[in-house]
Amino acid sequence: MSVVNLESIIKDLESRGLVIKDQEEFEYYVKNFNVNTFIAEYSDFFENDEHKFDQVNANDIIKLYQFDKNLGNHIFREILVIEKIINTNVVIETINYYNIEDKCMLKLEPNVLQNSILRNLDKVEPYTEYRSFLYKITKYMDGNKVTKKYLDMANHDDIFKWANTPLDVMCLTWSFATTFSFLIASSHEVREIVLKNFKIDYLHWHGFVDFVKNLINIRNHISHNIVVYDTPVKYVSNELMSLYSSIFNENVDVRRFKLIHIIRMIDYFANSKNLFTKTVQFGKSMNVAEPYRTKIAKLFEL
Repeated sequence: MSVVNLESIIKDLESRGLVIKDQEEFEYYVKNFNVNTFIAEYSDFFENDEHKFDQVNANDIIKLYQFDKNLGNHIFREILVIEKIINTNVVIETINYYNIEDKCMLKLEPNVLQNSILRNLDKVEPYTEYRSFLYKITKYMDGNKVTKKYLDMANHDDIFKWANTPLDVMCLTWSFATTFSFLIASSHEVREIVLKNFKIDYLHWHGFVDFVKNLINIRNHISHNIVVYDTPVKYVSNELMSLYSSIFNENVDVRRFKLIHIIRMIDYFANSKNLFTKTVQFGKSMNVAEPYRTKIAKLFEL
């Protein structure tokens, strides 16, 4: 007897009032997309107080699941664009500002590296000690065919065996969180140049930091199968509101700031030109039952 029994799972859902119109399709989703995600994450919206499905059927849950996965993929592409822009900019501007001729940052004198280039390391959250941070930006070098050729076999130091690696090559192995940490740790001068490349003034630095924190949070939701469409804006601040206002020349009540506003900002910083418009259309064309379609669509209105 199977411990995880597909038939018993479906019978339980039917006993709670879930009408399954297409048995084969529903079995496919329950079997392949984990009932704890597919049902638990996407059915709460449709259940009444007794956790009974009294107004929708299984097809509505499937449609909502499909909608949310498509929405996540749709946003994720543009988050990756911003990630790459930040990654490239912070590295190139660091090399140029400090005139690192061979581009090999780890060859610099330790006091220059720690006190000039990584001047704001204490602002990185969570705080990472200097050597641990250097390890963090080099730890995946030997797993990349482009970077691993720079390995100095004669050097047995876990970090400085990569000293011959140009910074613009080293950054190919960084995650978004590592790229963001490097930007935070950078000098005020480099930060200012990076923001200028995004066409925003350095006075909006803290708002930009909150924006990127929200990107990483949304990215994690998408990657870890957490519902995307109603993701709350986790990092809301007056600085973020000021940044939004400076870009779009309009004010938003901090209490009404939601995912669609972040998506509009993603559109701007990724220079995608159609992410926001397409997302609004996603909300308007969503194929789930009323009154849920109208209620969810409101999440996609500014």
